[in-house]
Amino acid sequence: MIKKHLLIILLLVCIAGVSWAQSSVTGNVSDERTGEPLIGATILIKGTTTGAVTDLDGNFTLVLNGTEGVELIFSSIGYSSKTISLSPNQTEVNVQLSEDATNLEEVVVTGLASSVKRSNLANSVGTVSARDLTGTTTIQTTDGALYGKVAGATIRSNGGAPGGGMSIQLRGISSLIGASQPLIIVDGVYINNSFQSTGRAAVSGAGGSNQDDGSNRLADLNPADIENIEVLKGPSAAAIYGTRANAGVIIITTKRGKEGRTTVSLSQDVGFATPLRLLGVDDWSEEKINFFFPEARRPIELERFREAQATNTFIDYEDYFYNNEALLLNTRINVTGGDERTKFFVSGNITSEDGTIKSTGFDRYSIRANIDHKITNSIKLGVSSNYINSKTERGFTGNQNNSGASIGYSISYVPNYFDLRRNEDGTYPINPYFSENPVAVTDFGENSSDVNRFIQAFTLDFDLLKTDKHYLVANISGGLDFLQNSTQVYLPEFLQFQSAQANPGDILIGRQESFNTNFQAALVYNWNLGRVNMNSQAGMVRLDFKNQSLFNRGRGLVPGQTNLQQAAVQQISSQFNSEVQEAGVFLQQEMNFEDKIVGTLGVRWDKSSLNGDPNKFYTFPRASLAVNIANFDFWNSATLTSLKPRIAYGETAGPVQFGATFTPLAGTNIGGLLGSEVSTQIGNTSIRPETASELEFGVDAGFWNGRMSIEATYYIKNTQNNIQNLNLAPSTGVNTTPSNEAELSNKGVELGLSGTVIQKSNIKWFSRVLFWKNEIEMTRLGIPTYISGGFGSGLGTFLYAEGYSPTTIVGTPADPSVPGGFTIWGNAQPDFNLSFFNSLDIFKGLQFSFLIDWRKGGSNINLSSFLSDGGGTTEGWFDDDNGDGVPNGRQREPEPYNNAGRWVQDASFVKVREIGLYYTIPRETIAGWFGSTVQNIKIGSSVNNAFLFTDYEGYDPETSTFGAQSVANNVDIAPYPTSRRVFFHLTIDF
Repeated sequence: MIKKHLLIILLLVCIAGVSWAQSSVTGNVSDERTGEPLIGATILIKGTTTGAVTDLDGNFTLVLNGTEGVELIFSSIGYSSKTISLSPNQTEVNVQLSEDATNLEEVVVTGLASSVKRSNLANSVGTVSARDLTGTTTIQTTDGALYGKVAGATIRSNGGAPGGGMSIQLRGISSLIGASQPLIIVDGVYINNSFQSTGRAAVSGAGGSNQDDGSNRLADLNPADIENIEVLKGPSAAAIYGTRANAGVIIITTKRGKEGRTTVSLSQDVGFATPLRLLGVDDWSEEKINFFFPEARRPIELERFREAQATNTFIDYEDYFYNNEALLLNTRINVTGGDERTKFFVSGNITSEDGTIKSTGFDRYSIRANIDHKITNSIKLGVSSNYINSKTERGFTGNQNNSGASIGYSISYVPNYFDLRRNEDGTYPINPYFSENPVAVTDFGENSSDVNRFIQAFTLDFDLLKTDKHYLVANISGGLDFLQNSTQVYLPEFLQFQSAQANPGDILIGRQESFNTNFQAALVYNWNLGRVNMNSQAGMVRLDFKNQSLFNRGRGLVPGQTNLQQAAVQQISSQFNSEVQEAGVFLQQEMNFEDKIVGTLGVRWDKSSLNGDPNKFYTFPRASLAVNIANFDFWNSATLTSLKPRIAYGETAGPVQFGATFTPLAGTNIGGLLGSEVSTQIGNTSIRPETASELEFGVDAGFWNGRMSIEATYYIKNTQNNIQNLNLAPSTGVNTTPSNEAELSNKGVELGLSGTVIQKSNIKWFSRVLFWKNEIEMTRLGIPTYISGGFGSGLGTFLYAEGYSPTTIVGTPADPSVPGGFTIWGNAQPDFNLSFFNSLDIFKGLQFSFLIDWRKGGSNINLSSFLSDGGGTTEGWFDDDNGDGVPNGRQREPEPYNNAGRWVQDASFVKVREIGLYYTIPRETIAGWFGSTVQNIKIGSSVNNAFLFTDYEGYDPETSTFGAQSVANNVDIAPYPTSRRVFFHLTIDF
């Protein structure tokens, strides 16, 4: 009996001991400036993975195993973290966090299995947060949201049509062929961001698909789903990505669930779009008609003019076609929440935007589910699923060759006294000035794209070993990107141009599919070597890319039919299939001496089936070093509170174009016998990937405990083995073969200044200035000097010569002192770019922000002016500025008149890109209205592309017919005008 009582007493003591050992601490986390609670702030027990998250009131409860010697780390996105030591038996702690204006605390994803705190970063990595991306206004596409937010990024639009279409170049030109576009990775998936043809250029006669005014497929992503974007701008940062990183890497991370109460957020944007800029058209008079038209033509033109005068039916065709108010609708719903084991983020989005040209528009339907689940304490699974369906009607703009399938091209030649509008009987007038009536094309032509896309990603982390001093983690990740794009370009048989053909009625139906998969496995071992923390990683990567496309064309359609089988002439316009396999192995060692000295050494080996030797591994090393001088004990400055010089070096490559190692065979039919014939271009089995090396120097400085920061970077990026076509001797029987000959040098400066100008309880003013410039030189050509791009020397083209930039624009008249023999008229490369962002938080809940972008220098070849001058419709065409009796439209500077310099124009501009004004209703007011049902209400208004200031004589100096090309991407031919977008916003959180 005594033993039994002793056992009970002992058990009670143990239970009491356990109860005593397991205590809890409660508290609140708030904003130091405003006192507002911080929702979703993280509290972590230092040295463990145990933590808690604050609720909607900023409160938290955290279970402890005693309080003696416990340190809690408080952190929240956008705020500087704070460490608090608990005193014995302490059960409550309230913490105020200050905003991290310099973002030194944010974690930057820099590699395949690594991330680093920005304060320890040895490279200049651009970061765009969700607030930067969409916090000011609603942007139609993700790439369009990057304008002015990344130093070193030059972005051009393929046209202003709904659905986007952007070209992004990071730190200049990385390749002389192709698009020189960065690698895009979304949640670890290597996605397809190719410029995809619609077939418009084939039907309109414009030429190759690079004039299609199409979209690149980053337009499919919903920008509101994105948490942040990291931009690895050059090889020194992107070397760990090897063969596909020559043009930089853009890493997109989407939003994920957080532990806590389930939150439902509903957002609605309603807006309208109008043209950002219209150029105006020239008025006509009898005097101008007698000057412009040949004598035999004057009577009929004068009769038409007088009839228009009598009926007052002068028509501004630019206004008629382009100045149509477009309705913009964007609906989003997010559901997020979770517990310690499972967190989720689910979103749905419907975007429906009309274009400012009739019968054009963009619709996108997107659903996403991101789920994180802790299978055991040592195994974690993350899954990301995204399905997108988008439908685009892009209309008919841009270049064409006498088919009339371009609005801007056609109306350049139509005087405002001739009425092209539909007759009362339903017919359309015959256009006597050009080959087509653009009103009929707009009403009945079709240029559509229907995209179905599925992006799936997964990550699986295994904690293999974890002690106080080291841990070993195995990471397996991968994903797939399946993309199907169905396009249709249709011009019915009754159109003016079509009815004059032997087989009227033209339809081109295309189907493009891509299936990308990637798999990665890595081991990450973190350990200490004395006072130095070491992080070692090793892994392998496997990439598979499959692409196929088929375009079928039918001409001579049965009236009213769009079925290829009901066409008199049926043909396969083009067919393409490709399969690419790549594999890589990487090693990386990171060293951190107490956040004072941080270094990285890494290397990657890659092989690709695209290379001449598909089994050869190419080596890509990287190294970096950063020294946080202000973290050393000897540093004691209340003004300069952080100072970090840094240096980095890295090497990357750009993939060889598919098929460069093979000689193409073209189909032929001789006497009814089918066969193949050898192309005039032969393959090169010794072709190597284009390679690049970059040395980057920089310094980062912070003042007054992060109140202000400066980032300065200078880089030297050299690209070798640039692929060009080598002309062969005629005796070989073929013309060209691809070869690795050219070398390029890009040198540039990037500066960033940001900080909180004013920080008081009732006002906070944050400001950021970014400045960047890049200089390009062809250091080696390897073949004789030549000109290429655009439409020839008479209108402006591009010089490829050693010692010159390939962006140099040359043209008539002849100048034998210049390589190639033509006059230099300009350079497409800007002198510099500068962006200026400001955000003001006024009182409680009112926020005003704006973004201004300035590009100085850089020339465009403005062939829109060439067209309207040729048609006599340029505003001011009949003016005579120099008084010599010759109108401006027939004689434009520079002298000698009417050479290629007439069309090469300075494309400098200042653009107010974004303006936003929002008000968050106080929580006390909301509680009085709805109780605890509604947690947050935010209303606002914003403008995208608010104002443009430029002397450039085009719709938008950033628009180009060849925007998808690396060189010659600044040729402007009758584009779809850029829109000004005005929105009204409402967001409700439940």
